[in-house]
Formats: sequence, structure tokens, C-alpha cells
Amino acid sequence: MDKEPKYAIIDCRVSDPQQLKGGSLQDQEAIGRITAERLNATVLKVFRKPHSATTSEREDFQEILDFIKTSKKTISYYIVKSIDRLTRVGYPEYLRLKTELGKLGVSVIDSYGVIQPTKNTLEHLGVSYKWSNHSPSEAGEMLEAYKGKVEVRDILTRLIGAEVRLTQEGFSVRRAPDGLRNKSVMVDGKKKIIREADPERVHYFQKMFELLAEGNGFPKTVEILNAMGFRTQEQKQWDRTDKEHPKVTGRTHHCPIKLQLFDGIVSVDTFNRANGGKIFIQINSENKIEILHDYSSWNKAKRLKDNPKYPWKVIRCPYCNQEMLASASSGKLGKHDGYHCGIKTNTKRAHKYFRVKQKDFEENVNRYFENLKFQEAFMKGLELHLIDEYRAKEKEIVIESSAISRSVSELKAEQAKKLDDFGQAESVITKRMIEKQIESLDEQIKQAESTRNGIEINEKSIKSFIHYAKHVMEHPTEILTTAEDLNARRAIMSLFFEEMPTYHQILNGTPKLQPLFRLSEEFKQSERPLVTLRGVEPRFKP
Repeated sequence: MDKEPKYAIIDCRVSDPQQLKGGSLQDQEAIGRITAERLNATVLKVFRKPHSATTSEREDFQEILDFIKTSKKTISYYIVKSIDRLTRVGYPEYLRLKTELGKLGVSVIDSYGVIQPTKNTLEHLGVSYKWSNHSPSEAGEMLEAYKGKVEVRDILTRLIGAEVRLTQEGFSVRRAPDGLRNKSVMVDGKKKIIREADPERVHYFQKMFELLAEGNGFPKTVEILNAMGFRTQEQKQWDRTDKEHPKVTGRTHHCPIKLQLFDGIVSVDTFNRANGGKIFIQINSENKIEILHDYSSWNKAKRLKDNPKYPWKVIRCPYCNQEMLASASSGKLGKHDGYHCGIKTNTKRAHKYFRVKQKDFEENVNRYFENLKFQEAFMKGLELHLIDEYRAKEKEIVIESSAISRSVSELKAEQAKKLDDFGQAESVITKRMIEKQIESLDEQIKQAESTRNGIEINEKSIKSFIHYAKHVMEHPTEILTTAEDLNARRAIMSLFFEEMPTYHQILNGTPKLQPLFRLSEEFKQSERPLVTLRGVEPRFKP
């Protein structure tokens, strides 16, 4: 009578898709088939997968279990080249995977012969217990499983350790980010990689930081960069649904680090101003870099309920530096509106209660803003200064405008080509597709032209700005109180102050003003007479 046929599966594994290019999988399969012949087993399926054995979450192993469960033929053997091809996590994970296969009646076989069949120590008595069935090679299997884990640790220690050491020395170990590029240099006879500015793309990132540092928002910055012709870098787009044969289907497109022989594309000051304190680089006396988060008080503002009845909640509490609260309290004489803060446990407002009547609070704030008005002589001097600054930056403006003009020309050339394609297309579907592309290009052209018109300033623009500045300074309280919401008031207040002032600073006249207003105050003080007429009070003490 013929013996019942035996069936086996072979599992071939490499750690990542790059290793698929080598011959490792073919070698593992060939060794597995020789092992199957030795067992007189027929190979039903060969699994070839790129998957790291250093993790316990192996999707490919679940696929193998599902195949065994649904197979119409009973599978007896699961063949691997060696135990470390099954797992490199260690013995507990190896035992778990082996047990999962054992529940399905499948024995794990390695080509090196380390794993031996299970033996029953009570076989001579004709009985069997769970504890009497054991693997005589258990110690050897345990050793091999741990050797795999140790080997992983040794490999990663050498690889990652070398990368960390190079990084600490200021060299690059990975692909350069957009705006930079890697450059090979010889250091002590060894080839190493440093970073340098990419001459074809770095100007986009320099301009980005400059725009943000000047106070432009992200939407405006993006608009200008796109108008200048910025496009994301192309990258390979992969289809990894077939893990064995991943393929390229197309192309797509925090902590600062010291770089060897490279000073960066922008200064630390520009970086800090561009990020507005969200991420702040601080260099101490030992020339070491410290990264601070939420450094600027402007970034600590939280969204508060916006009630137009209380427009000055943007002013900060003198005790906790949080934005003031405002409400109407009820008493015997009716409701009393006021600005207040304090007596909230387990919060940043945990301090004594502070309250000011709304009328007094707003009168003091309005009085301070009224005193901030520019004098006519100062405005004339400011206009001359701005024109001088414009002359200094005129070349930069022309270069930026020219870059946008070139981008517009390229877009129009591409649009003209699409129009030719549209005329030659016969398919309705193709015409619709080209028509959408033409519309998209037309929108890009209009956007770029609009941005170019926005940056092309002249002396007339400066005079218009001076006129607007006069309007703002003649009616500061009106503009602030009629702003749409708290965020708009915060933005307008940032024109006046470097840091949002507290109520006591308003009372004492000591807020940290923006440079322009500091100059105005100094201008006023320089014009005050140092000699007074006799009989006119107050008089200066000798």
C-alpha cells in the first residue's frame, strides 16, 4: 500500500525590497526544494516576501497561515533556510510562530537540520501527555533564535552607530532635503558627505524665510513662491501591492542640525522671525544650540470667546500675562461691565482676583493710543527713509518680478502648446482633458500675474502707504475696536507692539513698542524744549 503523500510550503524572506535585486530569494528556494526532496514532500507553494524579521507584526506570516487553512491538500511541512529567516525577535516569538503552525499540524523544518521532530518520553508505555511531548532540539533552537536576535543588534549597532557618529561630526548620511544637495568630500582619506545649497532651488527657500520674517502669512508666501515658478521635486511613485515585485508606476513629487562646512541658507535671526517663536533657535555663550518651543508670547494666545462689547481683551493681565477676560457682574445696583482675571485654580490664572471697570479700562487704553500719534515732521522723515530703502531694494524687487515674468512666459508657452494639441485632438474625451489643462494653466497665469503686480512697488506706492499710515495713526482706537474679531485685533496690535502689553504697562506707558513707534517717541522727546519761559509751569529742576 502506497504511503500518503506529504506536502510542504517554502518561505523565502529578505528584509527589504532592495535585497530582492540580489539572488538571496532564489538561493533560499533552491535550498528549500532540496530539503523537501529529502523529506519526500511535494512543494505546493513558495512564498517570497520582503519583510523584516525583527518585528512580531508579520502580515506575510498571516497570509501563510490562511493558505494552510484553505488548502485542499494537507500541508505537513513549513520549510525555511534557517531559524533566523522565520524570526529575529528572539526565542519567545519563534516559539509563538512555531506553536501557531503546530496547531495546524504543520512541522517547522530548517535546511540546517537544527529543528528535530517532537519525541514522546512515554512512548515505550504507549501513553502520551502534553508535558511528555518535547523537542529534543529545543536548546539548540533557542540558541539559534537568540543568535538571530544578537546578529540583528550587532548589525544595527554597527550601521546606526556609524550614522550617528557621522551626524554628530556634522556630515550627512541621508538624502538631502529640498533646497540642499549632498556633496562628496575627502576627509582624512575617507569619502564623506556634506550638504551645500542647491543653486537651482535654494533661492525659493531663502525667499520663503524672508517673506515669513517680514510678517507675510503662509497663504501669501505660498502664492508668491508659486508665482516665482516653485514646483515640488519629482520623486518615484511606487506600487507596493505586490510585495514580491514592487514597481515604479510614475513620478511625484525638526531640529536644526550643524552641517559640516555649511552655514545654512538663512541666518538664525531670519529663521526665528519667520517661525514667530513656534520654534526658536537660541545660541548660548558656549556657542551651543538650544531649541525652544512656543518662545514668543504672541504664540501663546488662545482662542477666547469673542464678544464685540469688550474689544480690548487682547490686553494682557499684569499678573499672569494671559489675555484679559470680560463680563458683566450683577449687584444691588445692577450689572457692572468690567475686564478681569484671576481666582481659577489649577490654571495659568491662579492668582488674586483683578478687575477694572470697563469704562476706566477702555479710557486708559484709548488715552495711550491717542498719545501714539505721529507728528507731521516725523512722517515726512519716514517717507524719505522709505524711499531710500526702496532704492536699496529696487534691484531685488526687479529680480523677483523678472522671475515671476519668466514663470508666466513658460506657462503661456505651455498653454499655447496645449491649444495646438486641442486643435489636433479627435477624441471628445481627449479634448475635454486638454480643455481642463488649459483652464488650469490660465488660472496659474492669472495668479502669477496678480502676484507680480502685488510686489512691484514704486514711489507712488510708498506715498499711498504713508497716507494709510497717517489714517491708522489718526484713528487707532476706531480701527482696533471695529476689527472683525480677536485674531484681527491681535494682528493690528502687532503693528504697534513687539509683545502684547499688559494693563499695567499701558497705565505706566512702558509697553515694548515696535521700532517705528520707538523712533516716533524718541523724535517727540528730541523736540521738547529744554528751556521754559519764566512763570510757565512746570519748570525743570536745576
